[in-house]
This record gives sequence, C-alpha cells and structure tokens, in this order.
Amino acid sequence: MTDSARVNLYIDPFSHHMYSDALFGESHINSIGDDLHGPYRYLKNWLEARGVRVHTADHLLAGEKLPGKNLYVSFGIQNNFRQLAAREDVTLSAFFLFECPIVEPKMYQAMRDAQPAFKRIFSWSDGPSLERFVGGPLPCEHFFWPQSFNRVHEEIWRNEDREFLVMINSNKLPRLYWQELYTERLRAVEWFSAQNEINLYGRGWNEPSKRMGKTWLPLILRRLLEKIEACWQQLRPDPLMTAARKIYRGPAASKAETLGNHTFALCYENMILKGWITEKIFDCFFAGTIPIYWGEPEIEKYVPASCFIDRRNFKNNAEVRDFLRALSQDEIRAYRENARAFLASPAYRPFTKEAFVEHFRHIVETDAGIRLPD
Repeated sequence: MTDSARVNLYIDPFSHHMYSDALFGESHINSIGDDLHGPYRYLKNWLEARGVRVHTADHLLAGEKLPGKNLYVSFGIQNNFRQLAAREDVTLSAFFLFECPIVEPKMYQAMRDAQPAFKRIFSWSDGPSLERFVGGPLPCEHFFWPQSFNRVHEEIWRNEDREFLVMINSNKLPRLYWQELYTERLRAVEWFSAQNEINLYGRGWNEPSKRMGKTWLPLILRRLLEKIEACWQQLRPDPLMTAARKIYRGPAASKAETLGNHTFALCYENMILKGWITEKIFDCFFAGTIPIYWGEPEIEKYVPASCFIDRRNFKNNAEVRDFLRALSQDEIRAYRENARAFLASPAYRPFTKEAFVEHFRHIVETDAGIRLPD
C-alpha cells in the first residue's frame, strides 16, 4: 500500500486505561489462556500485515497527523467524537456498543446525539430491543463479542478431578434493574451455599458491592454516596451477600483453570436481552465445564441446546440441583463433547476473532476506498 493510499485506524477502547495501545497488549496470557485482549491484538496484526496502521485513539487526539486517510472507531468512549468530527482529516467510521444497557444506561441515552455523527453503529442486540434505553430508534448493525480462542484448552478440558459447581463473577450491581440477572445469581449462590455445593470466585466479595455505570455526579459526592452505601450494607447486611461471602474463595488467578476444576458453572448474563451473549458460556466450553445458562432469550439459535443446561427449564434452584445430581457420567461427557464439537463447527465462527476482523475489513475498504488483500 503506497503512502497516497495509506490508511490509519484509531480505536477508542473501552476505557482510557487501555490507551497507549494497551488495548492490543498481552492481558494475563499463559499456557491456558484468559487472553482478554487477544481479539484486538489479532485485529491490529491482521490489518497492519495489510498496510493499515492501527493505534488507540489517544494518538489521534494528541494531534497526530499522518498522510492518508484517518478512520476512527469507538468501543464505548463518547467524550471525543465531537472534537474529531470537526477535523476534516478524520472519518468517524463506527461506534461499537459493547456494554450492557443496564450497566451503562447513560451510554445508550447519549447515542441519540452520537449516532448521527458515525457512519455505523454496531450492537450485539437490535434497534427495536434497545429503543427503551436510547429513547428512540437506533439503526444498528449486528456483531458478536469476539472470543480469544477457537478450541478447547486441552490440558484443562481433560481434567477429570473436578468439584461440583462454581460461579465466577465480580461483586457488582447494575445501574438499572430491568430484566437483570445479578439478583438471580445471588439467589442461586445463596441456595447452593446452604447445601455447601458451590464455590464463588471473583473480585470484591469481601468488600461492599460496587455499582456499575457512569454518573454525572461530582467525584466528591460519588465517594460520599459510596461510603454511605458501604455503612448501610454493614448495618443491614443483605442475606444474599452474607451467603456469598460464606463460600467466597477469592479472585480467580486463571478463569480457565478455575472453571476446569469444576463440572458445572452458573453462567448467567448480566441481563435478559435479545442478542446479548458474552464470553461466559464459551469460557465454560473451553474448560470442559458445563454451563447452567441464563441470558439471551433465543440462545439455542446460536448455541446448540445439547451443549448447555438451560436454567429456564427449571422452576427453582432445587430442581436444578436435582437435575445435575441425577446426570450420569455418560450424560456429562456428552454435554462436554457436544460443546467441543460446536467450537469446531461453522456455527461457532461468528463468535471468532476472525469473524470480528471482517467487520473492520468492510469498514476500511468502504471508508478508505481500497481493497485489502486476503
């Protein structure tokens, strides 16, 4: 690619903590994975192998001006698009809505102003499902959360010495309580904790719960409200939190390894909403752990029902427990083998980093007017 046709892609990451190209860095990589930044590093390497220069958006915001076309994509940061829209040398190519709307409702409220500035909006869900959060129509294209791996972690998957049940989640609260599953997670933890049949891993369970999402309150007021909430939680302990702390085992040094030490995992998304499928169910598959899934209302359209246990099929946690305990070793093995086969099938490809790259190939080729080699 010649300088006259050069393309520079700048990505605003999920948070400013990922500036200075940290979005593309190595994030807890070891022999068994947990490579959270893998898809974005793969994207950068794929494009740069074809002559497209890729950096996080702080390079562009600092006034960097290079020959060729400058394309801007945001993964959630909304503070910079107005400044960049005023620059004649920048094209606002796309905004990717990665975060859950009950976690970051203000992001969705702000999309009414941001959407006209971008050539494309991408979401896991669809416009009609998001209208209640946006406050109006949101034309958007669909994408799937890209996964870091395309196959099982063999050494972990083969582990047969497993405990019964695990949940890996941080101690966080949503900003909105519509179709949320945070509470259902805690109810399940409380019930299985009473049976002494679950291990809880994650961050923050020995501290007061942290509410997710942005707020426009001044920092000093936010800190004051956090202290008040922490004191209230100490004075009036939530029985669900008390049960969770009873079986809390600390942070998971490796999510894959922790899952791989258990036969089953509670795998609840943050909310019930069309299209919202995160890494949770796939992390279980990679480790050979059977997920008890609750989230995307039409999950079986994307993942075969033979790969997971659908929580909606049971009236309560007691029924879930009875079902799990009644499974034979052959039936457990079948769930695991079905998940392995799914990962190796064309049905899994939309969730891969290779499929994610195709969105950017289209963005670059269309907005820069070039053709990238295969």
